Amino acid sequence: MNSLVINNWNSIKRRLILVVGILVAIGATVFAHEVEEAKLSEKEAHELIGLIKEELEVEKYTPTYIFDEEGMMEEVSPLSIIKIYDANDVLLLEAPITKLRQYKNKHLRKLLNASDFLTEYGNSKYYRLDI
Repeated sequence: MNSLVINNWNSIKRRLILVVGILVAIGATVFAHEVEEAKLSEKEAHELIGLIKEELEVEKYTPTYIFDEEGMMEEVSPLSIIKIYDANDVLLLEAPITKLRQYKNKHLRKLLNASDFLTEYGNSKYYRLDI
């Protein structure tokens, strides 16, 4: 009698797991939708690059130098340098990021999301924008 109850209980558990799996699969297919591609036109990309240069004041950036303990002058590197190239390997944007809040710039985020990450070397990050 005891084995009959255990077999029945195992059967119910297997069926419950199957039903939950089916419900998850149905929910995933119902709520799945195509993700809009983050492609930018050439005009939009150049507008974003202009806005980023203006907001992050890329043209006004000057390296900061400090003296170390031995009296030698060394450059304080920015947190990160973002370099974006086009498909023909032409540099579109070189933006030194000196403050964390600059990473949160919505125009920079949009441009980075539309770009393909290539590599990171040191504190430089390289991206390619297919326009």
